[in-house]
Amino acid sequence: MKFRLAVIHFGFALTGVVTTMLGPILPLLSSQWSLSYAQSGRLFTVQFLLSVTGALIASRVMASLGAARTVVIGMVLIALGVGTMALGNLPAVIVGIGVYGAGLGFALPCTNLMVSEMVENRAAALNLLNFSWTVGALAAPMLIDSLLKPIGLRGFLVGLAALCFAVGMVEIGGVRQLGAIEKIAVVGKLGDKARITFAVLTAVLLFLYVGVENGVAGWVPTFAQRVEYATSRDAALVQSSFWAAILLGRLTAPLVLRIVRPAKLVFLGLFLATVGSALIVFAHDLPLFVIGVLASGIGLSSVFPNVIAIFTEWYGTGGAGSIVLGVPGLGGALFPWLVGVVGEKTGHLRLGMSVNIAVAAAALMVFFAMIQVALGARATALEERSA
Repeated sequence: MKFRLAVIHFGFALTGVVTTMLGPILPLLSSQWSLSYAQSGRLFTVQFLLSVTGALIASRVMASLGAARTVVIGMVLIALGVGTMALGNLPAVIVGIGVYGAGLGFALPCTNLMVSEMVENRAAALNLLNFSWTVGALAAPMLIDSLLKPIGLRGFLVGLAALCFAVGMVEIGGVRQLGAIEKIAVVGKLGDKARITFAVLTAVLLFLYVGVENGVAGWVPTFAQRVEYATSRDAALVQSSFWAAILLGRLTAPLVLRIVRPAKLVFLGLFLATVGSALIVFAHDLPLFVIGVLASGIGLSSVFPNVIAIFTEWYGTGGAGSIVLGVPGLGGALFPWLVGVVGEKTGHLRLGMSVNIAVAAAALMVFFAMIQVALGARATALEERSA
């Protein structure tokens, strides 16, 4: 079990690299084929849309094959997509981005669901799993920069594809050890009607969470330079501090969960993220601005893994689980764009960044509604037992 979990964590770190690698390699791709800003931006659109499509398809596949086999398919698709990009022509790059995007739609939500099926202490395990993803996401720019000179972009892509494929093959061995078909779904505690409501609220919550996380991370450097008059170096450090806070929060969450229940930690985290987002907007000096960025990062750090733990406890891991965890990525496309639109229309980036405050506060209210559905279902079950 320990070896298999180590492989899963390594594979999830690789998905972090793959998810974020387009940004660091985009200047090379743009210069090689003289892509405009709009054409370059469409590459992200391809990855994003195919990732959501992959999550929708994965829900059906997981219902038949189980989460573990679906993860294997995702890792193989990622390997094929990244390897296709190494062919070195623009059509192959576009196709490759689409294929690995679909693979991420399979692998990211289903890995979370698979770990939920494997361990009892889901909240702690999922925080550590998503810590591994964040490590990969943070390592991607430095890894690419250090490897481009000795082996080139093609060498990097081939090596990354080989590692993803190897993880998939090792995972096949893990599936076989547990039987011909691994489908150890966690059975939820909700009735059919409450289950649907709970799933919808969870999807909305994660949609808002992804939106505020990307809204803060994406705009903090620009805000720091244009509004707080920070240097480009200081702006980069501020953005790094946000991701460092995410890392720290996920690493320490298992210790915090020994004294705080997952639901309370999510509530406190979203409240802290709302306060942090407000500090970012209303701070008039750089130190207070940095405190707001750190508060937002710490607050958001354990929201996603703990919400997954709560979701699997009440809903289970079957049915539309991968859709609930995969489709909310749409928030990452909508809300950062909305920050820019509001800032441009009003002429004040502070007003644009206030979108993050509203989104974090809305997420807090949606989470409260989720908990009310769970508590209502529990009270109904107790009444039926006593009757």
